[in-house]
Amino acid sequence: MRCPVKTSIAMLAVLALSSLRVYGQAAPAGVSSEPAYNPGPALPLMDGSFQYSLTGSEIVQFGGYSGQSGRTYLSNLSGTVEYIAPKKDRPFTLLYSGGMLYSTYSAQGISTYQSLTAAQGFVLGPWAFGFSDSVSYLPQSPTTGLSGVAGVGDQGLQVLPDPNVPAQTILTNYGRRISNGLNGNIERKLNGRTSISGGGNYGILKFIDGNGVSSTQISGQVALNRRLDRRSSVNVSGVYSTFTYADNSSSFQSRGVNLGYNRQLTKEVSMEASVGPQWVSGFQAYPLSSGLPVITNVPSRLNLAANVGLSWTHQHVVSSLSYSRGVNSGSGVQIGSLADSVSGQVQRRWGRSWSTSLNGAYTHSSGLVQAGDTSTFYGGGQVSRGIAKNFSIYVSYTAIHQSIPSALTGQNAFSGLSQSLGAGITFSPRSVRLNRF
Repeated sequence: MRCPVKTSIAMLAVLALSSLRVYGQAAPAGVSSEPAYNPGPALPLMDGSFQYSLTGSEIVQFGGYSGQSGRTYLSNLSGTVEYIAPKKDRPFTLLYSGGMLYSTYSAQGISTYQSLTAAQGFVLGPWAFGFSDSVSYLPQSPTTGLSGVAGVGDQGLQVLPDPNVPAQTILTNYGRRISNGLNGNIERKLNGRTSISGGGNYGILKFIDGNGVSSTQISGQVALNRRLDRRSSVNVSGVYSTFTYADNSSSFQSRGVNLGYNRQLTKEVSMEASVGPQWVSGFQAYPLSSGLPVITNVPSRLNLAANVGLSWTHQHVVSSLSYSRGVNSGSGVQIGSLADSVSGQVQRRWGRSWSTSLNGAYTHSSGLVQAGDTSTFYGGGQVSRGIAKNFSIYVSYTAIHQSIPSALTGQNAFSGLSQSLGAGITFSPRSVRLNRF
C-alpha cells in the first residue's frame, strides 16, 4: 500500500524558501545563466502532472476559536486540486483547496472555505516576466495546513506565508473574510551574473460581515541581483508600500532597503536571508468602532525588517524553519502592526503507508497605534496511513493560543486557548500527466 498523501504534494518546504522575501525583495538571479524567476508562492514540484484528493472528516473543537466557548462538533467535506508545469520558459502553477464545514454552533451553521493560487511566468531571452494571484475565502484566520482550517486533514501541505498577501498575524474569532494578493514582476538579465528586477503588488483583506478592519496594501519594488558562484547570490532591493483602510481614513507608508543573501550550503540544506532598515511614516489614526476613542497622531519610526529561512531535505524527511520581521496592516483588528514571526514544519514518510507532519508558528505583534503586545501561537501534528490503493486515513491535533492587550478586547481578536481533534478518510488517485487527456 502507498500513502495517498504523496511526498510530491506534502513536501512543500523544499521550495518554501523562495517565498521568504522581505517586502519588495525580488528573487535573486540564481545560479543558472538565464533569468531565474519564481512566479508565485512556493508550491510543490510535480513535473507537469495533475492530481486531486477528496476528504471527509469529523472535528471536535474545544475552546472559543469558533466563536463559542466549550465543545463544538464539525463535519467536513473538502478537496484539493493541483497542477505544476515547471517549463523553463513558461513555468505555471495552480493549486486549489476548498471545502464545506457544518458546525453544531448555531451562529456558524454551514460555512465554506476556498483558496486558489495561480501563477504564470515567461522567459524570453534576457527577459523574465511573471504574474500571480492568490485568493482565499475563510471563516477564521488561517492557521495550520494548506487551507488554514484546523483538523481538515491537510497538515503537511502548508505553504509558508507570502509577504505580498495581507498578513493575519493576530488571530480573529469567527468572521468571514476574503484575502487576495495580485503580483507582477519583471527581470532583465544584464550579463552572465547580474540582473535587475522590479515589480508591483496589490493585496486586500476584506471582512464580509463587518467584524474586522478591512485593509488594502500596495507595494512597488526594484532590485539588483548578482550571482557570486554556483551556490550563492546576493541582491539589493528597495521597496515602497502604502496601507489604507475601508470605512476608516487612516493610512500610512513604509520604505525599505534590503540586502539579501542566498546560499546552497550543502546538497540537502539551503539558506536565504535578507535584512534592512524600514521607515514607517507618521500619520493620523482615526477611531475604530471601539478601542480608539479619539484621533491619534502616530510619529514616524525606524524599524529593522528581516527574513531568514533554512530548508533541509534528506531522503524521506523535509523540513524548514523561518523568521520574519516587518510592518503589516494590523490583521483586521488594529491600524498597523509590527510583527516578529517564527515558523517551522517537518514532514516524514515511513515506508509506503505512513506519513507524519508537524508544523507551528509563534508571532509577537505590537501595534503602531494602540499600546500593548499580542502573543500568538498555533501548532499541530498529523499522522496518515494508507489503507488501500487510493485511500488513506488520518488523525490530527491542533492547538491555538493567543493573549491580547486590553486595547484589543473591543475588537474581534481571539483570546485564550482552543484545541481541535480531527479524523477522516482521503481518496487520492495517482497523478495523471495532462498530455494523456
